[in-house]
Amino acid sequence: MARSNQGLEKTGARRHGQIVAAVIVCACLALLGQPLTAGVVYEIEVKDHEQSPPRSESIQAAVEGRSLKMGIASGGRGAQGDMIFRGGRREMVVIDHDRRSYHQIDEEAIAQIAGQVSGMMAQVQEALKNVPEDQRAMVEQLMKKKMPDAAQAAPPRTRREIRKTGERATHNGYPCVRYDVLLGDRRTHEVWVTDWKNVEGGSDVVGVFEDMADFFGEMMDSLPDMGQGGGDSFGDPVFEHMRELGGFPVVTREFGEDGSLEGETALRSTRRATLDPDAFEPPSGYRRQEMFN
Repeated sequence: MARSNQGLEKTGARRHGQIVAAVIVCACLALLGQPLTAGVVYEIEVKDHEQSPPRSESIQAAVEGRSLKMGIASGGRGAQGDMIFRGGRREMVVIDHDRRSYHQIDEEAIAQIAGQVSGMMAQVQEALKNVPEDQRAMVEQLMKKKMPDAAQAAPPRTRREIRKTGERATHNGYPCVRYDVLLGDRRTHEVWVTDWKNVEGGSDVVGVFEDMADFFGEMMDSLPDMGQGGGDSFGDPVFEHMRELGGFPVVTREFGEDGSLEGETALRSTRRATLDPDAFEPPSGYRRQEMFN
């Protein structure tokens, strides 16, 4: 009987081992059947033509899943910053490495800021009603210096027009078509765009770029003045129009009001990379700041 029991135990242990082995094999096969989704890193050159000679610096854009991290050129003012867009949370994080701080912008924060700005403007308008007519202009000018455009309601944002020219050329090895970005009758940007399929990982990253464009557009519509009266004082307006461009902007040139070239960005290289998830979080030890504080 003892031998029989020992035999049963051995048989049970062997079957248990076979089941465990089968589960491990199935799990491995399942993993092998799933495509590996490494991130993609883009090396971008930013050139400032307002300096003589033009000043160049390199930044990176890294994409993995629904998250994007892009360097912000310093413009010769010291440490660079970073912008992180997290599509799964629909939020943007702007990091200032020099101050070791960051701003976090989500839909709730945008609504709160828009409400605060609207309330402030309403209070200003009400207060101006009690100012004598001969002093009102002086008070408005003073308030504009301290709080730009607070003395009057922010006008609706002037929207840019994206116009496909049909002109084609090869830039940095990519076949491109030229788009012009127009503000009224003035050309503000020239963008050379290549199809997503021509860029390493393009089919993987198109979604997050388009999600960021939608978020950026909503933000600009909610805060058309962004505290500076320009409507485009926060970031590059090309990002807002990624869906309309329909591809990756290989070369972007920005022009001043007189038509002179002021800035240029160019895609230099792309590579696959396994990215640390912490890369899409603010660095440890950085403090969060409220917007416009």
